Amino acid sequence: MAGSERCFIMLCDDRTEEECLRRRLFGDMARRFEYLDEIQPGDMGLLLNVNRDVLIGVFRACSGAAMNMEPEAWNGRFAAQVRVEPVGEIRRVSDAAYILTKAGVGMGQLASGAPAPQYPVHGRDVAEKLLPLFGEPEK
Repeated sequence: MAGSERCFIMLCDDRTEEECLRRRLFGDMARRFEYLDEIQPGDMGLLLNVNRDVLIGVFRACSGAAMNMEPEAWNGRFAAQVRVEPVGEIRRVSDAAYILTKAGVGMGQLASGAPAPQYPVHGRDVAEKLLPLFGEPEK
């Protein structure tokens, strides 16, 4: 899984997780598009279910961030979007907030009180700490 300069962590909840995985699309609010602009094809991504405190991964960006790749996704709520594909078997890692903090990810809180990364894009140092938790990808 090594090789990417960046990794990104995007959010879902119990209502949006299945749609993210089915569409192979991660989304965020349009006002946060500037934070996704660094994502490039090939960067590694994780999905954080904030309701369950679970990291889901690993994914590879198939696109950079763009507005409204699928305007109907999530009923239009998350217009800033990144197309992804799974790398090997999709795995889940519990205690995400603790793991992210230990990996050096700056954490904040959502309006719901759930912990979440302050920014979605992180460097190689964070990727090298998080990606091994998911094991070696299937070729």
